[in-house]
Amino acid sequence: MFNRGFASLALIAFVGASCCAQAEPLPTVCSPAQAVQADERVGTLDSWSAVSDYYGEYGQCDDGSIAEGSSEAVARLLMDHWDTLPALARLIDGDPPLEPFVLRHVNATLDTKDLERIRDRAASTCPEGASVLCGRLGKAASRALE
Repeated sequence: MFNRGFASLALIAFVGASCCAQAEPLPTVCSPAQAVQADERVGTLDSWSAVSDYYGEYGQCDDGSIAEGSSEAVARLLMDHWDTLPALARLIDGDPPLEPFVLRHVNATLDTKDLERIRDRAASTCPEGASVLCGRLGKAASRALE
């Protein structure tokens, strides 16, 4: 026979799981106002947490001159604050889509000398706790140099 107690429990579990499951966020389009804000804010990216916040708020605007500004900000952090890579690795652990955003900005728009230094540092002076990230940064820099 049919057990109503079990059926009710199963229904409650199903409804609870389906109402509380997180859906993937829908891609958003960069509005003209957001593009202006992103362009103005790109010059303030002076830490990995600022890059993370920027990506979360303006990632959809990452194109053209805005993307070039993001690339320059990422390059400056890598060149001037290499020792902060463990902080970036921790941020990526909490927000995995941040990694492709950062890696995408290690690209051919950067100065060749900066790319060479990123590649060389990734191979020789990787900070503790960032070895996987260093490997990926080194590959991105090598690809950009090709």
